[in-house]
Formats: sequence, C-alpha cells, structure tokens
Amino acid sequence: MSERTTILAVIPDLMFQSRVREQAQALDFEITTADTMDEAIEALERSPGLLVLDLHAMGIDTAALAADAKAREVPVLAFGRHTETGVLRAAREAGCDAVVVRSTFVEELPQLLRELAK
Repeated sequence: MSERTTILAVIPDLMFQSRVREQAQALDFEITTADTMDEAIEALERSPGLLVLDLHAMGIDTAALAADAKAREVPVLAFGRHTETGVLRAAREAGCDAVVVRSTFVEELPQLLRELAK
C-alpha cells in the first residue's frame, strides 16, 4: 500500500482552510496545517507533496517559505486577493507553481490539488 500524499496548508483564514481540508480529504490526500513560520518550516522538512500558501498569512514570510519549498522540490500553490497584483507577481517570481486569485482558488481547488500534488 502506498503512502498518501500530504498537503501542507498555511492558511489562517478558517473558511479557506476548511475548503482545502474538505477537498484534500475527498481526493484521499492527508492534510496538515501550520500557523507560524516555524511550524511551516518544520512541516516542509517532512517533504509534503504540496504547499498551499495564503499570500496574506500574517506573520509568514511567504516569499521565503515558497523559496524553501521550491529548494526542497515541493510544489507550491499560492493564492491571494485580486487587488494585490504586486503580491501575486512576487509569488510567481518566487517560483510558485501556480498563483491564483481567491475566486479561482475556490472554483478550481479540486483540479489544482490533483494537478500539483506529487
């Protein structure tokens, strides 16, 4: 029996966090969450199959976390507000595999998880 893929969610907004949890479980992925930068880095050390990152997570250096994930060859799905084009651009430049606005994140979450999780 193969191990289930783990998705690391760094999402302080409980509504978005619960959506990811529900979709991950429906797709038979494990889900773990991190609320602080230290927790996120520690969780990345366990090589999750995907990092789902809220670009507006307070207290999280999202660019550094994305870069750390990419250095570990962990795919990154980042999402943010459509009005924050600079934040979205910075995430793309940091090497995130997919950067989407919140509405797209909600609408296409199952597909994004299937495509990006390894």
